[in-house]
Amino acid sequence: MKKKLALPIAALVIASLSFAASASAAQKSISVKKIEKLVATTDAEMLIASGPSIILISNTESPTARISLTALDSTGLPTWQKKIESQQDQMASAATTDTEGNIWLAGFSAPQNAVESATAAVVADNPDGVVPELYPNIRQDLRVLTVWKLSSIGDVISTYSKELTEPGLINAIAVNATGVSVVGQFTDKPFLITANQSGTLSKMYFVGTAKTTINTVVRNSDSSSSLFGSSTEKLGGKTLVGKRDGILMKVSKSGSVTAVVRSSIAKGDRSWLSADSNLLLTGYVKSGKITESAITKFNSSFAPTWTIRIQSSGESVGLSSGKNSIAALSSTSAVKSLVGWKPTKNQLLVVSFDSKGIITGASGSSELSAPVALSYSKELGVVGLAKAADQSVAVFKVPK
Repeated sequence: MKKKLALPIAALVIASLSFAASASAAQKSISVKKIEKLVATTDAEMLIASGPSIILISNTESPTARISLTALDSTGLPTWQKKIESQQDQMASAATTDTEGNIWLAGFSAPQNAVESATAAVVADNPDGVVPELYPNIRQDLRVLTVWKLSSIGDVISTYSKELTEPGLINAIAVNATGVSVVGQFTDKPFLITANQSGTLSKMYFVGTAKTTINTVVRNSDSSSSLFGSSTEKLGGKTLVGKRDGILMKVSKSGSVTAVVRSSIAKGDRSWLSADSNLLLTGYVKSGKITESAITKFNSSFAPTWTIRIQSSGESVGLSSGKNSIAALSSTSAVKSLVGWKPTKNQLLVVSFDSKGIITGASGSSELSAPVALSYSKELGVVGLAKAADQSVAVFKVPK
């Protein structure tokens, strides 16, 4: 696994981008609506929409670590709750859905306990009646990379797993009709693991060193994967331009890196944080004392078709809904063309764009500070999970 990949790469450096001139010229004033806060929670870590249900995913502690799923209706009322039952500790850190509404989780589990052979019981003399102190079993490391496929009501359909030598971290999972792609960090290096439709997991493909981080992934129709994140190392024959560059990378189904694009700002820091199958990307741009969220629509060649920046804390997530693009971010200042939006602290802002990058709608909340997750279904519309001022998180719904 330590073998380095050859990189026959067509590379392109994308300079820092601001408001697209065509978009700002045609932009109209937009009144900001109020985001609907549905319910507060203290333990939800992920959120996805599946049909009429908002699915909250959390990792809970009991005698063993468990993955818990809670479904809410469009008003925030719970409709069902499930736990993935296992004798082993397990933890999920990435979630998505497929076109059929199935829920996919990726994380790590502990190896199966070894079966002990039976031995004859020997009873020791204990004339004083001393009761021995019981000690809990030592937990094994979570070093089995695991993918769970669940139905839309939380029942486990299938489980795929691959035992590794030590624990790792999963950052994202993507699913389409050809299979599954999972990205994360293992031994401080970014990796990609894929699975075909039958659930057979590939070997681990490393796509850089500890100087590169892959935050999210899109699985393509030809079974290749598009990876997005940031890097400070030379990739594809191109050296670092800023302090840290955003990275867009395409990897074939055999694990070969076939294209790399750098998103750079001189003396600044960039990273891509989220991406969807239509190549809507969101990320941060840090230059001097200014931090912005970049929202960019790319084509299949990783060339930007439109882009916009909004001053923020840097946290953001985006998705596509039909021909519209939607981004949620932690806004820190007024935004040109948004009427009535003048935050004095980090506040959640959700903005929608048309196919040309023109803002068509906006919603905000003074109660919520930054997005954690954003999801969409035809039945629910746009829903999400966001941080609140008291360090809890809350489920929210974007008004139509």
